[in-house]
Amino acid sequence: MGPPPVVTGISPKEGPPGTRVTIRGEFLGTSVTDLIGLKICGCDCLLSAEWKSKNKIVARSGPCKGRGDIIVTTRSGGEGTSTVQFRGYHESIGPVKESAVWVEEAAPPSLPWGRRPMSPTTYIPPDPLGLSTEGDDCKFPEEELHEMFPDGSGKLSDDNFQPGWYLLEHHSNTSFEDLKAGMVFLQRKVESQKEGQLSFLKANTGAVMDQLDRLVLLKNMYEEDERKNGKEPLPSLQAAIEESITLADSLFSEILSRKDNADKTREALSLLTRHKFLFQLPASIDRNIRKKEYDLVVNDYTRVKNLFGNTDVKLFQKILGEIDKKIEDLKEKLYNRMKTMPINVQEQIKYIRLLISLNWEGDAAWVAINSRKDYLMSLMNKVKDHFKQKEEQEFSDKNKRKLKEAESEASALSAQLHALWPLARRYFAGELAGEPTDHQRQAQLKEMIIAAVELFSDHMRTCLLSGTGSKNLPIDALRVRLVANLRHMREAYEELIKLDLPSQPLSIVEKVIFDYRVYGMTMFLQRAHKRVKGLAEKETWKIEEFTDYGAITNLPHLLETYTEEALSAIHKCVSGGGRREGVLLAEGGEPARAAIKLTQGLLLAYVAVLQDLALHLDDTQEFNNNNLSVALEQRIEEGASNSRSWQQRLLLAGTNAHYTRRVTLTNISEAFHNYGFPAPTEAIQATKEALSTLESTIAETYLEHKGDPLVGTIETSMDMGRHKTDADAVIDDARPYVYEIINNLIAVHAEVDGVCGAASSRYVRLICETVCEELARLAACAPGAELVAPQAAFQARLEHTLLHVATAEHLTRKAENYLMEALSTIPPLENEEEKKRMDSIVEGFKKRMELQLASLNCNMETV
Repeated sequence: MGPPPVVTGISPKEGPPGTRVTIRGEFLGTSVTDLIGLKICGCDCLLSAEWKSKNKIVARSGPCKGRGDIIVTTRSGGEGTSTVQFRGYHESIGPVKESAVWVEEAAPPSLPWGRRPMSPTTYIPPDPLGLSTEGDDCKFPEEELHEMFPDGSGKLSDDNFQPGWYLLEHHSNTSFEDLKAGMVFLQRKVESQKEGQLSFLKANTGAVMDQLDRLVLLKNMYEEDERKNGKEPLPSLQAAIEESITLADSLFSEILSRKDNADKTREALSLLTRHKFLFQLPASIDRNIRKKEYDLVVNDYTRVKNLFGNTDVKLFQKILGEIDKKIEDLKEKLYNRMKTMPINVQEQIKYIRLLISLNWEGDAAWVAINSRKDYLMSLMNKVKDHFKQKEEQEFSDKNKRKLKEAESEASALSAQLHALWPLARRYFAGELAGEPTDHQRQAQLKEMIIAAVELFSDHMRTCLLSGTGSKNLPIDALRVRLVANLRHMREAYEELIKLDLPSQPLSIVEKVIFDYRVYGMTMFLQRAHKRVKGLAEKETWKIEEFTDYGAITNLPHLLETYTEEALSAIHKCVSGGGRREGVLLAEGGEPARAAIKLTQGLLLAYVAVLQDLALHLDDTQEFNNNNLSVALEQRIEEGASNSRSWQQRLLLAGTNAHYTRRVTLTNISEAFHNYGFPAPTEAIQATKEALSTLESTIAETYLEHKGDPLVGTIETSMDMGRHKTDADAVIDDARPYVYEIINNLIAVHAEVDGVCGAASSRYVRLICETVCEELARLAACAPGAELVAPQAAFQARLEHTLLHVATAEHLTRKAENYLMEALSTIPPLENEEEKKRMDSIVEGFKKRMELQLASLNCNMETV
């Protein structure tokens, strides 16, 4: 025998019959079957008891009244005790009983009165076996259940309930031992419910008998009422109702009469107020117009129209006519103000809405849009005309004027489109009485925007792309002007993008910006071209540097500097693109081809400058045909640039061309690459060819003016004295003309080497070739070999041999052939003794002429 149950707490502590009571305590039973009795205030409540645990029971109170204990009885502990009490009471409910329930009058009529039935889908009955159901992961497939039980169901409340379905669905993985335990639990639960019902009836026999007595009493009362009033009680009920109505009318007649009087008084006051409003409205309209309180005017006018619009009273009609006239004047005033520019867009929208409210005939918003468009066009024309009047000012002021004109037009376009485009969008959105589906006006608006942008573009082209004075601007001023103008146009373009305009007007501005960038590129290259063409005036013939290709002046460096400055300015000012702008010098694009063409023109202009400097010689400078050895004294000295001879200038032009072809053009090509521009391959190649041709022309010119006089002295010197070689004379040296030829060649070499350096061999070889050709010609004109005396033949062979020895380093294949041709006309040496004597004389010649030969053969590198 265990400890008896003890109840230590209840909730709630009082209530009418049927109150759900939660009982807490100790030793309240070990299971459902262990609980065999429960009394609340002496009433048996076991039938409604739900055992939760050994410390908790939930039950409903019976028809008890007053305070009483809660007694729990268990098999294991017997009858228990209680430390708390429950108070039961009965409520009297009638038609006059106050209710704490608020009935919502606006409740939907479809909502049924009374308790809401529980949805069958929300109620999940507990497992009858007392086992926990398995989760969704362990459920038996529903398709197989339908195949096994075609007409069955697994729901406990269905008529076709199948236990097998239920077990497979909820306990397919439960062990057999657990199922047996669940079966025992189900049997005990059924037995306990049977025992509870029987004990309930036994415990409440008195209450049942009392209810039967009440039913008998109700039956007797109904029969008594039927005997008194008969079987038809409706006439008496109707009489009672009519009597109630009469009494009610007598009670409320005075109140209703007072209500009628109050309504009449209120109506009279309202009529008086209306008339007062009508008579005072004209003065009120004037006052509000002066204060610019147009909204009040519109509200008052709308109100008076609603009140007196259909009146037949003549006085009222007269006043309404006066009011209509004032409103018409106001409409005209608002219309004019809406059209008058400049005006803030918000204020313009306000006037449009006022006109719409006043039923203005016409489309006020569309008129406003056209007014803004016309104002924008006229404003840009005025800006152009204003600055055009100052064309006669000084050049610097003119450039500032163009800069301000571009800035003013860009600002005007941006500001006015910022007002026009939002106004148009509101119009087509229907906010300003516009029609969103009016495609004709949408097309007209598009044409307006495009026309405004095209006018702006035309003015920008006229202002910025005219090129007037730009070529004469200093490089810094030109750069500042281009950057400022591009900035203004890009700012205007950014504002247009923010407005979300169609692509067509945006593309127009994009084209102007791109064209201006191309224009800037062209201006920089043309300016460099002009500066290069002016290099002839800057040539002082002062040697700036001795290079591997000879002495050069400042011209190649100036060409590179001018080109570098132009490329740098293009890169900084116009090469970089803004938002949505394309690459300026894209490979294969038209601007890139134009840049290459301009570059080629610039470089060829440099070639033309060199050619002009080289070939247009001073006619007063003539050659000294009689004494070419004087050229030895005309060595090029640094600092003597103003006293350069024409020969030195010609040679300097040649070295400048050579250096430009080998070095400067390469540097220019690298500059294009460093700035990210397409390589001007065609321009570089064309310039190289032109420079190479110029070098050949310079060499031929130098040979013509220097070599021809030298060659012309050979025959004269050779025949000087017209003496003949004696047959018995001993030949031990060459005649003077040989030494004269060598000295002349040394003089030429000295002059060329002083300017051309290692490249001087080209000029010396050409002159040697001319000399050899002349010797061959003279040899061909001499008597035949059979008529030449041996000593004369020895003399001629010796002189040709000495010339060959002296000029061996400068002889070309063609010159060698000329000498061989000359020697072929001279009889050969007769014996070895003559050959030895020839060799002896040659060796003596080399020793005597060692210094001269060294001077002639120095710096013979081939370039």
